[in-house]
Amino acid sequence: MTLYEGGRAEGDRGDLKHFIGELDPAPNPPYFSSHVIKATMDYLSKCHSANPKSLVAILSKTPISIQRILLAVCEKAAETSNSYERHRILLMYHLFVSLLLREVKDGLGGAWAFVLRDIIYTLIHHVNGR
Repeated sequence: MTLYEGGRAEGDRGDLKHFIGELDPAPNPPYFSSHVIKATMDYLSKCHSANPKSLVAILSKTPISIQRILLAVCEKAAETSNSYERHRILLMYHLFVSLLLREVKDGLGGAWAFVLRDIIYTLIHHVNGR
């Protein structure tokens, strides 16, 4: 829940992808970019495993942990009425889903069908809610 992608980093191109979150106000600290979060997750997975696996692959050994994370992020997005905060939470959801989809080929501990159904349902729900 500490992701924040607002503002341009030096060297960013001026395309639409980098402009989308530029005007969002910064949340209360601490907050980190997706690059820092991914690097931290990679570091943790390398430090705590002799066989380097992603943290998502480790979490998928117990599929309930993935379900709890997806549910927590969706509940957080549903309970906020602030559009900037909702945008930031949906970026968190996007980050976690992109990490999950990298591991879907390995089955996500048997939860791949749940994950895909949950992603589709959540996207439809948020599109209809707008």
